[in-house]
Amino acid sequence: MKFFRKLAQMLSGTPAAAAQGDIGMYYYVRVQRSGEVLRIRINPNNDLSLTDDESGYFVRKVAVGTRSFERVELAITYDKNRTVTHVEVQGGTLVDQAAYEADQAAHKPPNS
Repeated sequence: MKFFRKLAQMLSGTPAAAAQGDIGMYYYVRVQRSGEVLRIRINPNNDLSLTDDESGYFVRKVAVGTRSFERVELAITYDKNRTVTHVEVQGGTLVDQAAYEADQAAHKPPNS
């Protein structure tokens, strides 16, 4: 059951800064070649586009790693209620927020 909760959290995006009024949905992807974990923010009010048949929304984001400069493409489709229906990642895999935080901690500059 814990697995399904984690999977649902990954697919729904993580409102990392919801307390500060940030409405962004955050997704985390691990770059296939370098293993770097990237955070991708999607603004549900500005980034989503209506599908051609007007049955839902879609978004496509390309992110570039800061250490590896590798590209990852994230494509997500949503239904009319803006609930995730499909996620596709090219050049990487979808991971959770904990993986992102672990990657950030592992690559923290020594003076921080």
